[in-house]
Amino acid sequence: MSNTPPRIALITGGNSGIGFATARKLAAQGCHVIMASRNQQTSAQAITRIQADQPDASVESIPLDLASFASVRQCAAAFQAKGYPLHILINNAGGSIPGKQASFTADGFEMTFGTNHLGHFLLTNLLLGDLKRSAPARVITVSSQRHIPGYAGGPGAKFDYDNLKGEKFYDSATFYNNSKLANMWFTYELQRRLTGSGVTSNAVCPGFVPEAIGDRRTSAFDRLLYRKILPRMPFARSLDQASSSYVMAATDPRWEGVGGKFIVDGNERRSSAESYDEEKARRLWDLSWAWCGLDFISPAR
Repeated sequence: MSNTPPRIALITGGNSGIGFATARKLAAQGCHVIMASRNQQTSAQAITRIQADQPDASVESIPLDLASFASVRQCAAAFQAKGYPLHILINNAGGSIPGKQASFTADGFEMTFGTNHLGHFLLTNLLLGDLKRSAPARVITVSSQRHIPGYAGGPGAKFDYDNLKGEKFYDSATFYNNSKLANMWFTYELQRRLTGSGVTSNAVCPGFVPEAIGDRRTSAFDRLLYRKILPRMPFARSLDQASSSYVMAATDPRWEGVGGKFIVDGNERRSSAESYDEEKARRLWDLSWAWCGLDFISPAR
C-alpha cells in the first residue's frame, strides 16, 4: 500500500452530470475529491454512489453557489480551513440559463456570465496560493466550441460590455456563448500570469453531451429526447467520453507543465481568433478583478 499522500482535486458541480462522472474517475485514480456544489443532499447521494462502487474512495463535499460571491468566498475559506494542498481545480459547474428574460446573481450580474465566468474567476483567484504551494498543479476551466463563429452553423460569441446585463437584448444562447469566450480569455490570461509558478491553466470543451442536459430537463418529452434519441447522433458525446477529456487534461502526463491550451476530445484545438486577443483578455481580467472585489490580495502576475 502506497504511503504517497493522495492528490487533492476540487471540482465545481461535481455531484451530477459530467462533473460526477469526472469525480468518480478521479477517485478511482486515488485522488481525494472535493465536490463543490449548491445541493449538499445531492452531493451526499453522489458520494454514496461512488463509495458503493469504490469502498476506499476518498470523497467529500463543500457548499458552493457560484451565483453568490459570498458563497464563493465561504467555499474557499472552508477548503483552506482543512489545510489541504490543491493539485487539481476543475471549474466545471454552470451552463446555459433558459428563459426569454435575463436573471441575475446575488451580486447583480447576469446569471450565465456571473456563474460561468465570474464565480469561477473569484474561486480560482482565492485558491491560487494553495495551487502554487502544491505545484505542480493544474487549473481546468470548462469552455465550449460554441464561442467560435460558425461552429455547428452558430453565430459564436458577440461579447458587448454595454449589454452584459441584457441592457440591449437578451438571448440565452448568445449569453452562453459570450460566457464561454470569457472562459477562454480567463484561461489564457491566467496561464500568462502563472508562468514559472508550476501551475498550468487550460480549457476543455466536453462537446455536446445530451445525457447531462437531459438530467436538468423537467418535461417527459425533453428527458426522452436528451436521454434516448440525441445520444445516438454521431456528434454527441457520452458522459464517459466527456469526463475522460476532463480527467486527461487534469492528470495525463502529456499535459504536465503544458498550459494555455484549448483541449477537445483530448487534443489541442484552436479556439476563436478573438479568444487570443491579449488586450481584450487583460481588460476582462481587470474588470472581473474589480467586480469580484479582489483588491485585498495581490494579483496573479
